[in-house]
Amino acid sequence: MHILEKIAFVGTHIAIIREDQVQHHLSLDDAITDLRTALEALAAKQAVNCARIRVTSRDSAWLHTLRAGLQRWRIIGGKDYTSLGFETPAMWATVIDMSTGVPLAFVEADYLSRVRTAAMTAIATDLLAPPNVTCLAHFGAGKISELLVRAVLKVRPSVRRVFLVRRNTSKGGPDWLSRLENGVEGEMVDATHALIESDIVTTATSSREPVIPANAEINRVRHINLIGSNHLKRREISEELALRFLSPGGYLVVDDQRQAELEAGDFSAIETNGALDWSRIPTLDQLLCSSEEQEKVSKATITAFKSVGIGLADLAVAAGVLQRIGLLPNLPRISESETRKK
Repeated sequence: MHILEKIAFVGTHIAIIREDQVQHHLSLDDAITDLRTALEALAAKQAVNCARIRVTSRDSAWLHTLRAGLQRWRIIGGKDYTSLGFETPAMWATVIDMSTGVPLAFVEADYLSRVRTAAMTAIATDLLAPPNVTCLAHFGAGKISELLVRAVLKVRPSVRRVFLVRRNTSKGGPDWLSRLENGVEGEMVDATHALIESDIVTTATSSREPVIPANAEINRVRHINLIGSNHLKRREISEELALRFLSPGGYLVVDDQRQAELEAGDFSAIETNGALDWSRIPTLDQLLCSSEEQEKVSKATITAFKSVGIGLADLAVAAGVLQRIGLLPNLPRISESETRKK
């Protein structure tokens, strides 16, 4: 049993939720439920997301801040983290009670951040990928990779094979690749083979050059999750492939239009050339709650979800953790009639 740690702060006591507590109270299924509720609230205009702010310096840590509000849950807050190169020394979420203006808790957010990204990817895959796909290719072998693969498998249990592509093949495949459940076979292969065979592709790299080459054969691929890049100097796909998602037969969805405009390096070249108007790109909450957008997906031959990672997701998943610990009441869902768009 976890003992709840609290600190004295502004005349009250604020809970400190540690990593082991987050892991105990946050499964992928939990995060998917929390995020669907938050996206429903955003579609019903009962939530707000603010684009990331980065405080930068040449010779010291960067501070990254994401903020959001969920009026239906009476909470505001988000996530902060620091970076030194590719290292992240500290990452924490804050959940604030709107009725008092005082934080309910500070939450260590390393695992939380990875799970929320995987859960958002699961929701996007469920909305965008065909129902009976059998093969997934995943590019990247970082800490988030296992969660991303397992998230896709949750919403597409028809997948029987998982191909992993990593830059440094001398390291071999990660242990989890051989421990996938329900008879799913995992194998490390090169990019060419993975793309020829796969129906779904997920990328989670920090690459500045496309990991999916411009001349790649992707005739079988029906859906791609672009997860790794949240900086204009990084991109995981070529300009040619990015244009396919904006052409007839393609469909692109993002988690936040303004933040994608500021951070989606995968699409920065075509944005500069005037071929992309971010205000016309649907968001995941719109797709979730709009039959019109869902109809467009059904007619598309290839789809993509471009994730940059939003504060609303951090806040929703942190709030879900607090609810399961007992620091928040059960979080109400939005009714279908409130989210349905004509």
